[in-house]
Amino acid sequence: MNKERIIIWDGWRGMAISLLLIGHFFDLKWIWEDRLGVDAFFVLSGMLMASILFEKRMRLRDFYIRRFSRIMPTFIVFVVVIYTFAWFAGMAFESREVISTLGFFRTIYPLDPHIWATDVPIGHIWSLNVEEHAYVVMSLLTLLIFRQRKAAFFLILLGFISIGICFYYYRHEAIAPDQFQIRTESAVSFIFLSAGYHLLKRQLNIQVSSAWPVLALVAAFACYLNVVPAWLAFSIAPLLLAFSLNHIREAHVVLRSFLELKVLRLMGLWSFSIYLWQQPFYEYAWAIPGGHAVAVVMAIGVGFLSFYLLENPLRIWINGRWTKSLRKEGEIVNYAR
Repeated sequence: MNKERIIIWDGWRGMAISLLLIGHFFDLKWIWEDRLGVDAFFVLSGMLMASILFEKRMRLRDFYIRRFSRIMPTFIVFVVVIYTFAWFAGMAFESREVISTLGFFRTIYPLDPHIWATDVPIGHIWSLNVEEHAYVVMSLLTLLIFRQRKAAFFLILLGFISIGICFYYYRHEAIAPDQFQIRTESAVSFIFLSAGYHLLKRQLNIQVSSAWPVLALVAAFACYLNVVPAWLAFSIAPLLLAFSLNHIREAHVVLRSFLELKVLRLMGLWSFSIYLWQQPFYEYAWAIPGGHAVAVVMAIGVGFLSFYLLENPLRIWINGRWTKSLRKEGEIVNYAR
């Protein structure tokens, strides 16, 4: 795997998790920075999964083992710790909520209490639900579609259908605005459009000047400003983020140098663990001496420990024992969230 691409991808993850942390712990008010961070994760996941599933044609057995090793060990520990904490704290929850959380159905079932209505700090895992649902769909598509160009057009079509669903919810108020944008059928456009464009770009050998990825990223950021129409974040932003990421290696050296900063690359490396464990610190920052500033440092620290003590060792062990390919530690460490 190309080392330069790994560095840039880790930097992109670092940018994404940093935006999420800023949005949660500091909330700049003038931009929807935490959602921008999540959507940046989505387009990266879509691009990488397209490469793994449709270009490299990884065996589905290996693919699912790798997804399990990447997500589940740390996720299971997180869920057990959080619900144990909730039980000791006297928070009300039912066993079906725990089962649904572990099964990545929490944004679908139960709807009452909604994932953001429960007292248990699990509201952030809606994005993990969306990603896992998208991975299942894409992996099943590999059994039906074998030509990359056909897969590209189909994934792009699914992405635009998702945007259409968003507009339906938005215009008809079928679901509350703070809820419809976290549903799989609404949010998956970022993943599918990025995946489809990646395959199409490779097939057609699309190349652009160094300014275009930068301009696309700046325009994507603008879609999340509070002064612009809210629908830009779910209609235009997926296209801009997907385009910028897929051409990031062609971007101006200033942007690439920014993404190659060591602090961003380290944040990117730890991003999944930070993403999981930051939520309780965010929701209970009011109870932590020093407030949000101390809480975010604690969240990063716990994420750092989680990566080196749980996530990475277990992932390497599971992949080394059960998969038949891609066993190099560097590839295991730097795979998609």
